[in-house]
Amino acid sequence: MTPADQPSVDVIGAANAPNSSGPRCVACDSSSGDAIFGGLLRCRQCGHAFAPPESTDQELAAIYTESYFKGEEYHDYVSDKGVAQRNFRSRLRVLKSFMDPARHRRLFEVGCAYGFFLEVAKDRFDSAQGIDVSAAAVSHAKTRLGLDATCADLLQYDLAGREFDVACMWDTIEHLARPDLYIAKLADHMRTGALIAITTGDFASLNARLRRTKWRLMHPPSHAHYFSIASMTTMLDRFGFDVIYARHCGFYRSLRSMAYGVFVQKHGDTRALDLPGRLGVGGWPLYLNFYDIMYVIARKR
Repeated sequence: MTPADQPSVDVIGAANAPNSSGPRCVACDSSSGDAIFGGLLRCRQCGHAFAPPESTDQELAAIYTESYFKGEEYHDYVSDKGVAQRNFRSRLRVLKSFMDPARHRRLFEVGCAYGFFLEVAKDRFDSAQGIDVSAAAVSHAKTRLGLDATCADLLQYDLAGREFDVACMWDTIEHLARPDLYIAKLADHMRTGALIAITTGDFASLNARLRRTKWRLMHPPSHAHYFSIASMTTMLDRFGFDVIYARHCGFYRSLRSMAYGVFVQKHGDTRALDLPGRLGVGGWPLYLNFYDIMYVIARKR
């Protein structure tokens, strides 16, 4: 994937000076990588790819305003609630197959957004809590859906005294400047046998390798990290988790959401977006699986 004439670079300093303080690979903690397409670096040890860290988690959090969910990244996230929850029910069915009803009673979701997964899952747990940096999204989850959601950055949030049996990060980990620190913090509040469930793009998938910079999930800075199943397994192992499930998962999207992504975002053409609305089929769900989204479940050792 890396052209022969692209430079090999040390991501913590060309001279490997003892006091260098550049980025390390979040997956394997290696200190060097190769420059590849799209301005990314790829770890020489585990193959994890990432955008050179130019923003903090606090700066990245500023992206996720209400407009991000309506008119920017999404056409209208709230209007597509039914489609989103269809996906979440599918994720939950898989997760339940690894859960012990008597053991896995406390759920914690990082990146809960508008609370659509928490609403689906809450009746299956004694407690279901979520956290997200988007104030608008968390306000909706709390006031409209009555959920236990907090607006905060997990790394800055005090979890003293709390323990979780199941932690979820649905399409969240790629947005974080330091996902390894989030996994480490969760691990500190999870006992042996607890489960963590993660979905994110698979950078080693055929679609990602063929599409490269045109891959639909390739858009830094909002997507800062590009995992493969192998590099995700490596990172989870570092913090005491054994991967017990790793598959590619499909997803449902509404026709209006697909039209928005294909025609409006890429070409600025709103006509194709208007048509599903006029026909009354904008909310219809369509199932897709490009085998480029991984679903990983791991158990705490």
